[in-house]
Amino acid sequence: CILNNMLSITSATAGDIELIRELNNMVWPHTYTSILGPEQVAYMMNLFYTPESLMRQMGELGHRFIICMKDEQPAGFASFSVIEPGIYKLQKLYVLPGMQGNGIGKYLLAHITTEIRKEHAHTLLLNVNIYNTNAKTFYQKVGFKHLKNEDIDIGGGYFMNDHVLRLEL
Repeated sequence: CILNNMLSITSATAGDIELIRELNNMVWPHTYTSILGPEQVAYMMNLFYTPESLMRQMGELGHRFIICMKDEQPAGFASFSVIEPGIYKLQKLYVLPGMQGNGIGKYLLAHITTEIRKEHAHTLLLNVNIYNTNAKTFYQKVGFKHLKNEDIDIGGGYFMNDHVLRLEL
């Protein structure tokens, strides 16, 4: 997929794990430190973004990762997976802080919805932190609706306090 020769999306493989980690290191502290505090951010990055964890997500858990490039420079990444026939979950969607607000998130999401529609998906779910107002606003603007709230115990005395949102395709 190429948009105006500026944006492109490629499928990520195990060879892209270090790039995904680098992108995450630029996004997560910027996005979540004020919401969760530095200790929980470090805990969650260690839980979800080690090479081993990313390999498990790509392999055993079946998450498909994509990377968005803008002018041949990494701008963001996303991952998604099948929950059950017709229902998919957006596992991750992150755009570098300096590149947010330029359509990259919408471009990533459009790519994912196009791909999963080919597989007869009718619903895309996601979890978003209840205090991440920028992300919630973005998702609502592109058509996601609130389904429920969810508190997920991730160990270490930490919880993810999330809204579960749904997009009907």
